[in-house]
Amino acid sequence: METLYQMPTVIGRLRQYFAPYLSLLTKPSGNKLFLLLLSLLTIQYATSINHVFKRFLSKISGTSLNAYYYLLSETDIPLGKFSQITVRLALSLIPEKLNGLPILLIVDDTLQAKFGTRFECYQTMFDHAKHNGTNYLKGHCFVALTIGVPVVTDGEVRYLHIPVCYRLRNDESKLKIASSMIDSTMDVLPSDMNVILLCDSWYPKGEVIKTVRKHANLDLIANVRADTRIFDLPPQRANRRGRPHKKGKQLSIHNDFNFIKVEGYFIAVRVVLTNLFGELPIYLTVTTPDILNHKAYRVFISTVQPYLLKERFGGYEKKLSHSLYGQMLWLLPLFLYSFRWSIEVMFYEQKTFWSFGLYRIRSKSGIEKFVNFSSLCYATMKILPRLDNRFSALINQSPQYCKFSFADAIQQEIFFSRFALNPEIALYSDDFLNLLPFHCSQHNAIIA
Repeated sequence: METLYQMPTVIGRLRQYFAPYLSLLTKPSGNKLFLLLLSLLTIQYATSINHVFKRFLSKISGTSLNAYYYLLSETDIPLGKFSQITVRLALSLIPEKLNGLPILLIVDDTLQAKFGTRFECYQTMFDHAKHNGTNYLKGHCFVALTIGVPVVTDGEVRYLHIPVCYRLRNDESKLKIASSMIDSTMDVLPSDMNVILLCDSWYPKGEVIKTVRKHANLDLIANVRADTRIFDLPPQRANRRGRPHKKGKQLSIHNDFNFIKVEGYFIAVRVVLTNLFGELPIYLTVTTPDILNHKAYRVFISTVQPYLLKERFGGYEKKLSHSLYGQMLWLLPLFLYSFRWSIEVMFYEQKTFWSFGLYRIRSKSGIEKFVNFSSLCYATMKILPRLDNRFSALINQSPQYCKFSFADAIQQEIFFSRFALNPEIALYSDDFLNLLPFHCSQHNAIIA
């Protein structure tokens, strides 16, 4: 394996890509982590460390199984710094001409059912999706953060969404976990970079609101509860003694908004004040498919006004979508909120193709590390094709397709490397190793 690290091989390129992460660990831990990441990219399903060890690790390394269990239990693995490296790599993908476009941060949580009560952080949680005919689910709750960066794909501007980190919820609230992840990410982003946080109605409150207000370059576009208290802007100050009103009259989304039908939905907008942001004017959007059904109303808030969004996008907002939501100024906040759906797609892909919920690890530390390592491999399959021209043919492919392509290349390189070290062909091993870079370059050409 050490020989392959130095050659122009897929394994060598992966070692170079993961080098910033591995440099944060001791050399033995870094070597074990790289082999673990390599195994997660190679085998189809990773249900446990024991399974990964039997299927892959034991065949390429003399390290014992307990060493990998110990790796997951180490407290020195800085997952927070790992996520910051992922953010920096994501920012490096932005073309120079798109540097002024806003960066999107998306935060959400996902539930993972588990059978058995011996897992740490195991709890019964309310599940609005009603799995298995019940409103409750037994298992784990993860809070996730992704970053969306503007890239050019086939001549068109698109946002590439990359997972940054997962945190397993225990006694901490989801708001506190999300707030710490956002803070950690904002520390990496330049202070002059416009950032927009997208989230559903669970997160625009408490610690998350405080985090948004703490960072001058961070705005919020979110879904909020339909019963959120909203107020008209304060009236002009009268020429009389007394303290002026800080808010106008309380408004009703059912009676005080004028709806317009757009693409099958009734939509109304208004600048209002809320208790969430005090005296800061909020751009509020209300949508409903049935104006007579008050239970179907959905409410969205934006701390940034549409005309400022238009200035920041500089005309590129019309190239992101041909829908009316992207073409009309007053619908821009609602259009940007639609990008929040990308984190749901990520949850689906990782649970279906990346063994997200198949872990058999009991400790909170082990579960969190294993899930983040798998997410790191998923992010690699989105970043590396754009970072390295040798894999540029995979840019438009799904992370799953990229994984299968890399898995084939890794298995072939390991086979030929071990084949050359067979004592029965010792006389030819030098010549074979000389031909190996050529074979790998041909394989890379096939991938590309």
